[in-house]
Amino acid sequence: MKTRAANKVQTKLVTLLYGATFSGKTTLGLQLAYFKRNDGKPFRVAVIDAEGGGADDAINELMDSGGDTRNIKIFYTQSLQELTTLLDNIKNHDTFYEYDDEGNETDEIMLDADGEEWYPDAILIDGTSIFRLTSEQGLLELSKKRNTVKADKDGLVGAERFVKIQGADLEFKDYKRLNYSGQNLVLDLMAIGINVVLTAREKDESVQKIDKNGQQVSVSTGKKVHDSFKGIDYNVKTILHMYQDNETGQICAEVVKDRTKVYKAGTILVDPTLLDWQSVIDKNAGKEEFILKNDLDKAVDTEQRLYEKEAMELHNSIKASEVVGAISDNTPSDTPTTNIALLKKEIVAKRNALTPPEKKAMKEKLEKAGLPITYTNVTDADVLNQVLAMFN
Repeated sequence: MKTRAANKVQTKLVTLLYGATFSGKTTLGLQLAYFKRNDGKPFRVAVIDAEGGGADDAINELMDSGGDTRNIKIFYTQSLQELTTLLDNIKNHDTFYEYDDEGNETDEIMLDADGEEWYPDAILIDGTSIFRLTSEQGLLELSKKRNTVKADKDGLVGAERFVKIQGADLEFKDYKRLNYSGQNLVLDLMAIGINVVLTAREKDESVQKIDKNGQQVSVSTGKKVHDSFKGIDYNVKTILHMYQDNETGQICAEVVKDRTKVYKAGTILVDPTLLDWQSVIDKNAGKEEFILKNDLDKAVDTEQRLYEKEAMELHNSIKASEVVGAISDNTPSDTPTTNIALLKKEIVAKRNALTPPEKKAMKEKLEKAGLPITYTNVTDADVLNQVLAMFN
């Protein structure tokens, strides 16, 4: 857990641009190169190209319009794991090195336009749809391996075995894992302390309905939504739906969401420019930088350990009840026992058998009688017998 005083802190851009092909997503995202830091120097931008060279054309357009590309470094990958490693490097302020033509890292340090060591002020991830696709395909291959094990166990051969393996589909747990990966990615991006722009393809929104035959069918709503990781729209601050006007051919953007309040949701921008959000950066001058660490994996681990602890306590309680029950069958009920451990186990077993309201009433009853409500450090058998008598 982390806390801070409720004062003003710097705001970073976390923007999602989605739309059809040729809707200007990458070109708009690369306008990060025109942004100015609070010291007046231009942004240094890391571009992650997952679209197979899609950023190259946009870079050419930027250069043709007089843009300075010396502060832009392009990284080509379609692997979510490689992207996560790069984000870790940024978060840790690691030194970046140039790559040779074969893609091998050299000893030459990356430099910016001023000849200083390059470190990004912003990152453009061009193609989150691809990262989702490769993650989904990886899980599908895992599902095929699961079905291979099942086919071998069932003794399937020939066509039956082939269909069983190749017909594998994602299971519910796979989709949950995929959604978790998307959430973790966005939280990682928000935790690296720089400005972020994401692009994604669009798809038709659909809802599940029951048809006249009682079958569940998918029905299009007519709305276009992003084709990226589910839930990503909750974490980003600004969402623009990019499209090309059918009549004029002009690139436009609908403001779907803007937590920075530069534009109201529903606003249509004709020939949009990302520089409208330079004002968000300008307002950061003099404000404290606050970076919230992504502890999603740590939180999951903490919850897992708590659940394991609860499960173990429940198991021990059940075992204690069985032991106490066995002793009670062979011990006269009117004979108080002096075995401290057994007394504690019997009290715990009886307490666990109560409903929450009964537990509350018993706690008040014990406190009124001046008896303990926790027994870990109690070593007096007479006191424990009095507590047990209250439960009885």
